[in-house]
Amino acid sequence: MKLNIKESLKTINKINYLLLLLLIFACSSSSSQVSFTEEPNPEPEQPEQITGPIAYNTLKASGRDIVNEDNRTVILKGVNFGQWLVMEGFMSGSNGNMTQSAMKRKLFASGKSRAQIENFFDQYRANFITKADVDFIGEKGYNCIRLPLHYELFLTDAQREKRLDVIYADGAAKETAYNTYKDNLQSWVTNNTLATDSDIDGFKIIDNMVSWCKANNIYIVLDMHVVPGTVGDNVPITDEMMEDFSFGGRDYFYDSKNREALYRIWDKISERYANEPTICMYDLINEPHNRPGSSLQDLTSYEMTTLKNSYNTIINEIRANNDDTLILLQGGDFGNDYLSSGVSIYPSDLNNKSNIVYNFHRYRADNSKTAINGDTDNLSLFGTAVAFSNTHNVPLFCGETGLDDNYSRLSENLQNMTELGFGWTLWTFKTHTDRNDPQYTSNRVLFDVGGNNIWDDLQQWEDATLFENIKFANCSINPMQGFWLAIDPTK
Repeated sequence: MKLNIKESLKTINKINYLLLLLLIFACSSSSSQVSFTEEPNPEPEQPEQITGPIAYNTLKASGRDIVNEDNRTVILKGVNFGQWLVMEGFMSGSNGNMTQSAMKRKLFASGKSRAQIENFFDQYRANFITKADVDFIGEKGYNCIRLPLHYELFLTDAQREKRLDVIYADGAAKETAYNTYKDNLQSWVTNNTLATDSDIDGFKIIDNMVSWCKANNIYIVLDMHVVPGTVGDNVPITDEMMEDFSFGGRDYFYDSKNREALYRIWDKISERYANEPTICMYDLINEPHNRPGSSLQDLTSYEMTTLKNSYNTIINEIRANNDDTLILLQGGDFGNDYLSSGVSIYPSDLNNKSNIVYNFHRYRADNSKTAINGDTDNLSLFGTAVAFSNTHNVPLFCGETGLDDNYSRLSENLQNMTELGFGWTLWTFKTHTDRNDPQYTSNRVLFDVGGNNIWDDLQQWEDATLFENIKFANCSINPMQGFWLAIDPTK
């Protein structure tokens, strides 16, 4: 908060002047024995919302609202930490379809060893987000960070090598390596060696985030952004290991080995963080979708049924750990559609209905509070979202929004969500300059990474300039005042 010294001095002078008048009046009226009775100070009004977690102040769902232990409504307002643990093409450089796996293959083709490349990514993760980034978010008044995770962070180094076998294989050997990898996933689940090591990267990263966020009164939403087998065919956001989708695409739906691995990972996350109130919500599966070409299609009835069954399984395992953390569900159509091909994912379809929140994602959409979709279960427009929330008596949360340089529209979008009682997290906090337009991301996100983009300039990986450029102190803050006014969480 900025202190206006000039205005404060004016206020002090006015107070002194009034006190002087009162003193003169009192002295002149003493013979008349005039007395002044001081009015008692009124009790200060209690705030309507809590801005961050208090020790063991767990959030819960209550009808359409997310509330704290005092039953006060909490509107979560924050940012995503995209591009940190899951790289995506449009935030990385000239190859819009780049995946994290493709970035590794390009480095490998340039002559780097697998060990060198893993070391590069270790350094990238260690520097892209640090306590300084979280401190800035806290200072700005946000009370939430959505943390997009890659499931591979919950593999040991030895297990991750089996995944790398797939990434670096070519031709027919790739399919063989992929099938072997899935067999390994199943073996790790059966032998209880998946996500059981407390020293794996995923847990260390979350532990650091809990420490940093707790110090800043910020809640965390854990988002499993990339799941085993993928739940979509948009290559960059799924980190699909076979970009041509000759096999393996959207394989989460079609091979139980992938699903069992995800169930186990969430079970172990829950065991570890069940009593950590700073982690307020689990976002189980990010953006299920079916877009084989340029047109978006509904998930099939089989896929929707599989998704619903997955949610029931994961929720039941989490609740069996005595973990009542809020659980965020995403439907088809990139997380927005809860009735596809005749199959619904409603609260009535869940075995355990408590503390469930429904997600929607929206980018540069119609801001009218009454706008509706022809599909009444697709929540990308406000009127449809409100109707869904009322009908099913559930809270809604917008996990991703923003990327908009029409700051009037952006401001109205966030303001409307706040007024409607929907929490939101901006996509995204920090990224690299876009491949086509240097202003594309830098005018639409909070910070832009300095230096060249990571896809086109491989030298910066080897000489470590990349790992300096991505540090908070070396990034460029969005210079547009209109942007900061639009995303101000205090309004």
